[in-house]
Amino acid sequence: MRAAHLLRRPVGLAGLGLLVIVLSVAVLGPILWGERATVVDTGNLLAGPSAEHWIGTDNLGRDLFYRVLVATRLSILLALGATAISIVLGLVLGAAPMLAGPRLGRVVTWAVNVLVAFPGLLLVLFFAVVFGVGERGAALAVGLAGAPSFARLCHTLIAGVSERDYIAAARIAGVSRLRILRRHVLPNIAEPLIVNATMGAGGVLLSFAGLSFLGLGVQAPSYDWGKLMQDGLNGIYTNPWPRSGPASPSSSRGWRSTSRARPWRPPSASARSPAPPAGDGSGPPPPGPARPPRHSPPRARSCRWTTCG
Repeated sequence: MRAAHLLRRPVGLAGLGLLVIVLSVAVLGPILWGERATVVDTGNLLAGPSAEHWIGTDNLGRDLFYRVLVATRLSILLALGATAISIVLGLVLGAAPMLAGPRLGRVVTWAVNVLVAFPGLLLVLFFAVVFGVGERGAALAVGLAGAPSFARLCHTLIAGVSERDYIAAARIAGVSRLRILRRHVLPNIAEPLIVNATMGAGGVLLSFAGLSFLGLGVQAPSYDWGKLMQDGLNGIYTNPWPRSGPASPSSSRGWRSTSRARPWRPPSASARSPAPPAGDGSGPPPPGPARPPRHSPPRARSCRWTTCG
C-alpha cells in the first residue's frame, strides 16, 4: 500500500525510474560496453564532445562515456557493501545495551557518543589510512565511519520500543533477550532504518568518489567514478570534460537516494484553499471582534500642602 501510494507521486515515480536505469546500467554496463571502454584512440587524445565520443576522451583516447557506464557497477557495489557494514555494525552497537545489560551498555553508548562527536569525513580519512589504499580498505573505512550514526539511531529506536507492554510481557514470560530483539524489536524499527540507509547510500557513494579522487580508494587498473575524475584533474582548465563527465552521475546519485527516501508531500487542503470572503458583497462587511474598553489609571491625589484624610 505504501509503495503504491509512493508511486502515485511524481518525485517517487521519477526516483524509481532512475533507480531502475542505474541498476540496469550497473548490471549490463561491463557486459555491453566493457571492450569499448578500453579501446585506445591515439588520434583523439583529450578530445571534446563529438558525435563519435559523446563526452570526450581521456589522455589515452579512451571514450569517457563508455568508461562512466562501465564504472557504475563497481561504484554501486562498493556503496552497497559499505552501507551494509554500517547497518550491521550499527545494529550490533545499538542493541548492545539491551543484550549485554546496563553496565556494558553504558560503555558502548559512551563510545558511540564519542565517535559521533567527530566529523564523518575525518573518520573516513582516519580509517582509510589505517586499512590502507584500495577497494577493501575504502569499503571498511566508509562502513566503519558510518556505523556510529546508525548505532545512535538504533539505540534510540530500540529504547523507545523496549518500553512497550508486549516487550514487558515477553520478559515476564521468560523469552530470551535475543529472541525479543529478533521477534518483537527489529520488525518495529525496520522502516526508519531502511529510510535512513537509503538516504545514507548517496552520501556513501560520494565518500567513495572522494577517496578515489584523493588516491585512497580504487586503484588502477580498476576504476570508479572518483578514479575517472582523478585521471582528468590535470587538464581541467584546458579540457574540463574528463572530470565533469564522471562527476555528473556521482552528484545525481545522491539526489536519487534522497528523493526515494523522502517522498514529496503535497500541501494540505487547508493550505491550498483560499480564505473565505468576508461577505457576499451586498452589504457592509461583518463587524470584527469588539475591543475591550480602555480604562485610564486613577490619578493620584496631591497631598503637598494639605493632609490627606
